Amino acid sequence: MASHHTRSLSFPSKPHPIADQLDEQLCRLKSSQAASTSSLTNKLTSLKELYQSVDEFLQLPIGQKTISQTQWTEEMLDGSLRLLDICATSRDALVQSKERLQDIQSVLRRRCSGEFNITSEVDEYLKTRKTSKKIIKKCLKDIKEVDNTNEANVLKDVQALTVDVFKSLLSYISGSQKSSWSFSKLISQKAEKDSTASTNEFDVVDATLELMICQKKKANIVDISQLVKLESEIQEIEEVLESLFRHLIKTRATLLNVLSN
Repeated sequence: MASHHTRSLSFPSKPHPIADQLDEQLCRLKSSQAASTSSLTNKLTSLKELYQSVDEFLQLPIGQKTISQTQWTEEMLDGSLRLLDICATSRDALVQSKERLQDIQSVLRRRCSGEFNITSEVDEYLKTRKTSKKIIKKCLKDIKEVDNTNEANVLKDVQALTVDVFKSLLSYISGSQKSSWSFSKLISQKAEKDSTASTNEFDVVDATLELMICQKKKANIVDISQLVKLESEIQEIEEVLESLFRHLIKTRATLLNVLSN
């Protein structure tokens, strides 16, 4: 993952308090992203709060001056559109995965004594995950780093950092690229999940369901609490993404408005 050096932003000698706040939020999120010291949900929440400050900054004369004097207006607009696309791709993948998880849970909760079959629901989940991984792989391949070496500009820094956080999000949703896991690997992964905050719940659930299908094991190896946990994580991320998406739209609209005047 690319790192972006903290440097003095293009503010005047006595910046507005909002400019100071934006600078501080940028530095904190850069440090968090580089050191992986917080959860993905926390990073996305911090990114949403950063865009709240960006929205306020762009309403100020200093913010509008920053936009009007920039030398990379086309790149800035292209970048804002790309961020919206990445956010939408991530949100769609999360929604589809959550719906398939809910289908599996619905069958598990209706089970009575004796045998029951969730093969079709698991197949649909795994197909959805396979499709999402292909889309995300292409999305990650198409992401081009924001040029962050020439003009010092706060909005350029914000876009570059947003790309980094979104790459982390896409990698989390995609999970492991391995097609199948051994039973010992699955047990090891489950044992590790309680001792580390970095465990990818998508990997754990994917491994369990792949094992069930590939080795034709009974549905009782599926731990419904693990499905609920993943669904809960998806829901949290989805809610933050929805709010962040609205801020991205607002920021792009403000950019277009300022540049058209």
